[in-house]
Amino acid sequence: MADLVSMQPNLKLDLFIVAPDERREKVFYEINRPAFARLKPPLPKICRFIPYLELKKEVEQIGNRIRYMRPEFISEIAESCEPDYT
Repeated sequence: MADLVSMQPNLKLDLFIVAPDERREKVFYEINRPAFARLKPPLPKICRFIPYLELKKEVEQIGNRIRYMRPEFISEIAESCEPDYT
């Protein structure tokens, strides 16, 4: 993903990582490494995390209607990878 962002900095798209729930902290750690946080745009700002089981559950609920879904439904279940300093 870092290569894509650095080679195409004007490309405006959302990036998603789907991983098992237990890998959440590792994904957040890696996305927020200084090398990725300094990209233009910073990877934590454009990359979001989707827990695998959550995605699986949503797709199973939607069933065959998945072909009618707009891509934005993915954004609704994705979590920001930006650090929460609160």
